[in-house]
Amino acid sequence: MIRSYHHGALAEAMVDQALASVRAQGADHVSLRSIAQALDVSPSAAYNHFADKDDLLRSVGSCGLAALDERMARVLAAHPADTADAARSRFTGLGRAYLGFAIDETHLFQLTFGPICMAKQLPPGESGPYIKLTASLDDLDRRGLLKPGIRPGLDLTVWAATHGMATLLVEGAVPPESADGFIESIANLITK
Repeated sequence: MIRSYHHGALAEAMVDQALASVRAQGADHVSLRSIAQALDVSPSAAYNHFADKDDLLRSVGSCGLAALDERMARVLAAHPADTADAARSRFTGLGRAYLGFAIDETHLFQLTFGPICMAKQLPPGESGPYIKLTASLDDLDRRGLLKPGIRPGLDLTVWAATHGMATLLVEGAVPPESADGFIESIANLITK
């Protein structure tokens, strides 16, 4: 637990503490009062930085989106070659990173893509993860690896399918070991 903070960095310390709480127990167990107590500050000090619990949780959700974006950036960095095989590996790796984030960071995934955060987040087309997905599909298309005529709207279709699978995984409706096969199925459906 974070117990102290540098003067002037209370908001950052609160987000860090709330992030740790969300990861451990979920967003329902976070309150401004409990975060203030964990940091040994008064609740009124907490309210100087965040209007309410949802305001704090939206900051935590931004951390979740950044964590997902970082996972996806590592995938791209791991497959830098300018080849068809690398392009396919980047695409499937991005899907695996998304599903892995949902499995590994279930509470943070639920917050990041839940109603508290989605109402105030960037539109999907402007978020780092979505931009990476779009660029990967464009790369496959440029290389002639996508099935003819399939590219328009494919980014939304792939994101919706992958997010739906992530939700099913998080809710326990499908076993985690099905994630890899799902990503391969998507790749096989859209590529030649």
